[in-house]
Amino acid sequence: MKQLYSLILLAILFPNLSNAQLEVYRLGNYQIGVTTPDSLRGNEFKEDEQSYVKGTIALPCTHIRTFTALTVTVSGIAVSTLSLAFYDNRLFRISCDYSDQLQKMFSESHGKGTAKPAGRFSFCGNHKPMLIWGNVWQADDQVAFVVRSKGYNADCAMQETSKLIIASQRLSALASDCELKNMDPSVDEFEKMLRNP
Repeated sequence: MKQLYSLILLAILFPNLSNAQLEVYRLGNYQIGVTTPDSLRGNEFKEDEQSYVKGTIALPCTHIRTFTALTVTVSGIAVSTLSLAFYDNRLFRISCDYSDQLQKMFSESHGKGTAKPAGRFSFCGNHKPMLIWGNVWQADDQVAFVVRSKGYNADCAMQETSKLIIASQRLSALASDCELKNMDPSVDEFEKMLRNP
């Protein structure tokens, strides 16, 4: 009910705010700040190992929990490698593979976003680079972005990936001292590019 009042208040105060801006921050039923671990179907999601404070193996981050599903159907589309991160049992980060079907659905609802130019990174030596680029949608505290990468990973194997991330910036900052499970290095580098344009 509180969420409904918030949306009505936003519509009154900001009549030019588009529906796309209001709807960016969810993936089907998974919504930032609303979804809880108790609402997940146990047979689809598996809780990841405990997160720890960066740089230590002794200090657990008990306020952070992450869950991963190999495949989940969202709005009739099979979404793979869906990872949900919770801060004090509130969803603050969604990450999944960005398939062609998901891209079509997401861009129809929210537009193409703001394109970010490619950066060149070396995970496997200077002669085998990784190119990382993407698109960003942002309003207030929440951000959605697509990270695309093509090149050589840390194992010096050629890879091409495309990931969708939806997150609360405030809760992500609070959780930044903890190592999130299933973090792709290309996503980490793209986020650094966003912070330091």
